[in-house]
Amino acid sequence: MQARFYFQYLQHLLHAKSRYQIHSPWVYQLIEQALRGGVQDPAWEPIERLRHQLLRDHRLIEVDDPGAGSRIHATRRRSISQIARTAAKPVPLARMLFQLCRYVQPAMVIELGTSLGLTTAYLAAAVPDARVITVEGSKAIAAEACRNLQLLRLHNVDFRQALFADVLPEIRATLREPFLLFVDGDHRYASTRAYVEPFLSALDGDSCVVMDDIHWSREMTDVWNSLRNDSRVNLSIDVFFMGFLFHRTGRWQVEHYALRYPGILSWFRR
Repeated sequence: MQARFYFQYLQHLLHAKSRYQIHSPWVYQLIEQALRGGVQDPAWEPIERLRHQLLRDHRLIEVDDPGAGSRIHATRRRSISQIARTAAKPVPLARMLFQLCRYVQPAMVIELGTSLGLTTAYLAAAVPDARVITVEGSKAIAAEACRNLQLLRLHNVDFRQALFADVLPEIRATLREPFLLFVDGDHRYASTRAYVEPFLSALDGDSCVVMDDIHWSREMTDVWNSLRNDSRVNLSIDVFFMGFLFHRTGRWQVEHYALRYPGILSWFRR
């Protein structure tokens, strides 16, 4: 899988555009204000202090992963520091999600895959008036995430320890728009498609679906291609390690972009 992964990255570089080659004013503004590095925000400081603590935490926990599992760890027994290093979003990507949330200003954020809660914290800090629902399937990781979110005193987070499929019908029924859905777990084709499918009909205006690890495996690339070609999506942006789906209203033609992103090297260091 390693050789295939790097080959896909080279293919991405061959076809990807820089922001200067984007002709849509709205997409260019999105890239400039949300997808590229921004000004340091004070809200990041407590989250990054916690990240440094977790990277030094060598306690072992038993991880029950209901999804496709880890491509890095062969055993279920993992240290907190290993999870923080390999499963948590690297700093540039977490900040990008923060800036995207600030730009979109969703009324509701749904995160599928809490991990240790660092990315959750970035999302919640970006829009303190929004309701942030985060779901984690692993009981052991969920216990750690719950403790971390309490330490950060984020009062707009609704934390659920459950299987994604068990809670999504209730979440979808109480959806507020605009929304941001961040899918960062499972990594199997059929289930990932099933998680996103109920939200596509509400994908309108500034709402956004963010898909993590879209080139993690053939299944993830296939589900990304399936979703971006869905008739309810008319704008997709592929930055290799993540993909963004929109349905823009008005006189908008279907547009699919592959973009070079300067934070890509942080992904490879995981």
